[in-house]
Amino acid sequence: MAYEIFEKKTPRLGTPVMSFSRIGSLSFNQTASRQFEKLGVKNVLLMWDSEKRRLALKKTEDEKDPRSYVVRYNDKGNGAGFSAKTFLDYTGIDYSQRKPMAIEISPNKEFLIEVQIPDSLFAKTEGQ
Repeated sequence: MAYEIFEKKTPRLGTPVMSFSRIGSLSFNQTASRQFEKLGVKNVLLMWDSEKRRLALKKTEDEKDPRSYVVRYNDKGNGAGFSAKTFLDYTGIDYSQRKPMAIEISPNKEFLIEVQIPDSLFAKTEGQ
């Protein structure tokens, strides 16, 4: 029998990570949430490019914008997140199991986060 390389399930410590949680939220690890706090991120616009299957977050200062999501920081300082169940259902992203992915936070660009969602993270539909 041939050996196969075991793939780690979680990215390295100290790497900003975003996860799609089983309760339908976008969660960020301690590293990512600390960067958000330093940048003063309170509200974000959640954006979706359906053709390229890319997700983007854009920081917004307009707390009254009905399209914005409030980023909630954990009391212990070990993470942050916001509810995005409707978005996950709309895009077809499977959140039945926690799915962490390394992200890059870009404070000096238009989008705070812009990430390609791998095909493996989409729910399988009949016929696939």
